[in-house]
Amino acid sequence: MSPYCLRNPLPLNAFTLHRFQLFVHKSLEHTTQELEYRMNECFVGSGHMDDLLTELLPYLSQYNPRAKVLLITQEMNDLELAELFHAAWYKYRLLQVIVLNHHSNDTIESCVFNPFRKALSPDLQNLPTKKSDLHCHLLVDGKQLNAYNRELNHFIDDRVYNLNGYPLNIAMHVSNGSTSAYDCILGTVSFIDIDQEILSIMQKLMNFSMILHKNELELSIGYIHQNGTPIGTLGLIEKNLIDLAANSRIIHNYDTRNLLYLHYISTEKLVFITPRNFFRNRDKTQVFINPFSVAYMLTNVLLSFGVPMIIFLLEYAARKLDVPRESNNYSFGTKVLNLVGIIYNVSVKLPRADRKRWIIVGLLVYNIVSYPIWQGVTIRYLHPSNQQVNNINSLEELIQTDLQLKVSHYHEHIVRHEEPKFQSPVYSTLSSRLSTKNTSSLRDSIEQIIIHGNSALLIAEEYVPLVLAGNYKWIPGKPDGIWPIQKPIYEFYKSMAVPKTSPFVGTFNAIVLHCVEAGMNDRFKHQLETVVELMQIRRIREHPSVPDYIVFNMEHLMPLFIFYFAMLLLSGGIFLIELAVKRIDRARSQHVVGIPVEEYVPFEFVH
Repeated sequence: MSPYCLRNPLPLNAFTLHRFQLFVHKSLEHTTQELEYRMNECFVGSGHMDDLLTELLPYLSQYNPRAKVLLITQEMNDLELAELFHAAWYKYRLLQVIVLNHHSNDTIESCVFNPFRKALSPDLQNLPTKKSDLHCHLLVDGKQLNAYNRELNHFIDDRVYNLNGYPLNIAMHVSNGSTSAYDCILGTVSFIDIDQEILSIMQKLMNFSMILHKNELELSIGYIHQNGTPIGTLGLIEKNLIDLAANSRIIHNYDTRNLLYLHYISTEKLVFITPRNFFRNRDKTQVFINPFSVAYMLTNVLLSFGVPMIIFLLEYAARKLDVPRESNNYSFGTKVLNLVGIIYNVSVKLPRADRKRWIIVGLLVYNIVSYPIWQGVTIRYLHPSNQQVNNINSLEELIQTDLQLKVSHYHEHIVRHEEPKFQSPVYSTLSSRLSTKNTSSLRDSIEQIIIHGNSALLIAEEYVPLVLAGNYKWIPGKPDGIWPIQKPIYEFYKSMAVPKTSPFVGTFNAIVLHCVEAGMNDRFKHQLETVVELMQIRRIREHPSVPDYIVFNMEHLMPLFIFYFAMLLLSGGIFLIELAVKRIDRARSQHVVGIPVEEYVPFEFVH
């Protein structure tokens, strides 16, 4: 028995080959989604060469290719041993295999296999396995077991952690810092992608050589159709054609037994960049046509027509009820015109009666105070910056425009194959309008946005500052022309993926986790921020001109509010002085008897 399986002794279940095959079939039927193979399973089997290759190894590969397998054979020759290991690894992906080959009652040959020491043919095909490729040890005494176990453990660790230049098939889009996203901006500035950097660390620690699959850009992304079919790098993994997909994407949960995602590297958000100042003078339009301004005007209109009607009804009721009233009888039209003039700040002659004057002054105070209040609320409603008003700031606004919505082939699959249940009506509408036409060059796409203002482009959020800081030297006279929508339309994980049957899963996962915990994401983003700052400095030196627009905010209205407040204080003071003067005149007139002169007053209230 191999000490490999007895390190943590568990109850053993005995199967015949037929029963084991039925057990595997039932397990596959009852398991709809297996995200991980168990690492603590061991299988011990014995039999002839033909039985092991046709009746046992295929079913072990289906059930759990990562299990530890101990095969006991009798008098197997060197050629059969080599063929057994070759089929176990290259055909069934069973690496954790140990063969105990009995030669006599007191001699056992223990063999293991390290495929990473084998050479490849010129056409990258695996050469036939020979006995010299195996690691075999003759055991004739039980005292040899302890030393052999230590040697075996060292062999197993060394097999994965030191691949001796073994060529791994890796699918990855070599983008040189994702310059496909901003190739027209960086110029001579470049840096390494985080995926490439982690891959370089893996290669250094594990000592492997790399066979890079240079797929098309969109095929270098692993994604899954809504029908559950893995495409791109994930399809290659599912067919055991690659060992690692270094820039795959997690799109859906998929009930596959062969696909394993390592720890997440980072998240990526997709946002739209749109033409700047797309709505142009919408800020001026909304100052006069918006709920607050309309409410203010409607209030004055109601006062203009409502209050005169109330006065008319009161006069009509007074005449019907024969209520005593003032002798001066002016026409209703005269009173209405005077009242409307007062409401709209038209200068009219005030009546002498204190009660009437208080009513009119109240209307004037309302008008003076309400106007700046309504305007202040209107400005706050719009936003302190007219840039927020004149630009597209939400996905809902974007849908209402007739802009051509574009997305690169690189991100198209992420948007197209998003499950419908995760799509809101807004996202669904945007997805249906997206087009990849003329998006092979971001340079041309940005040029269309700046010059023609007839399209919007979906790009990664982390590269938006780079786009905004660009010089666009090929577009003379238009350094500003792009406005980003802050709300992302999609967010997804960037990760690495490997086959679950791969012996590198544990090592890959440990390295990726170590890199993530070391803050490689933060360092990568800091690189982006540094490049943006340098480009902004260069841009300010090349374009030192002051922007030709003035941001409209509350500070610009401060003189207006001071003027209104001063006028309010002045009119209130004059009114109080006038009241005092009139009171003094009335007191003096009581002591002087004069000839009564009837004075025309154009506005009188009915008592």
